[in-house]
Amino acid sequence: MPTRDLRFAFDEKGIKAFAPSLVGQVMSYWEDGTRLLRGRVTAAEVMRDRYGNPYIQVEIEAPGEAPAVEQGA
Repeated sequence: MPTRDLRFAFDEKGIKAFAPSLVGQVMSYWEDGTRLLRGRVTAAEVMRDRYGNPYIQVEIEAPGEAPAVEQGA
């Protein structure tokens, strides 16, 4: 699963409130700067860089990694 770092102009309180709302959302992202891909966010965690600034690290379900869905009757 690809992992991406997202940076927003929020304070720590705002970023902690925003991170959980990303889970389950479909997000577009650039792969190697050449391909635009879409994937569903499966996890979001607030992290800190080496200077102490908060950011969100997300795990994205890449195209083709979607689990099989069973159709029930």
